[in-house]
Amino acid sequence: MRITDERLQSFIRDGGLIPEDSLAHALSEAKKESKTLHETILNLGLMSETDLRKLEAYILGIPFIDLTKEAIDPAVLHLIPEPIAQKYSIVAYKKTGGGLQIAMLAPSNIEIIEFIKKTTGLKILPRLTNTESIREGLKQYRKSLEVEFKEILGDTIKPEEEIEAMRIQKESV
Repeated sequence: MRITDERLQSFIRDGGLIPEDSLAHALSEAKKESKTLHETILNLGLMSETDLRKLEAYILGIPFIDLTKEAIDPAVLHLIPEPIAQKYSIVAYKKTGGGLQIAMLAPSNIEIIEFIKKTTGLKILPRLTNTESIREGLKQYRKSLEVEFKEILGDTIKPEEEIEAMRIQKESV
């Protein structure tokens, strides 16, 4: 599922997404610096990461997902443990029937897809996304933990009691 530089170049050229001279420069730089055309286009600022990822999703025939405004159900989010989500830039965001939709930066990473499939017992439906979207998805792990802690502590300590306890502790020092 990896997009070759030639295929990406062809779609960019056919769509007129980057001026021909800029595309030629990007190809030259990519070759000179031993980088992918994707990396070089981003480094040169010829396309935004979102636009480039949407193009790649189109080429691969998979949907693009933007998680920046998605509220993810914590039960779905935690189907992929946070350390794995961070390491592989992957976020589970929707469960439908026997399928699990996952946002990822590298849908060509078959090993992680198979691992998640085995551990969850669900059919994995990869979706391409961008770095900002993954970052926002990962923030939701912290938010869900905060809610859990508040639920646990909220029943035992009230804010005014906590303030009073801190005042008493400070006076005794």
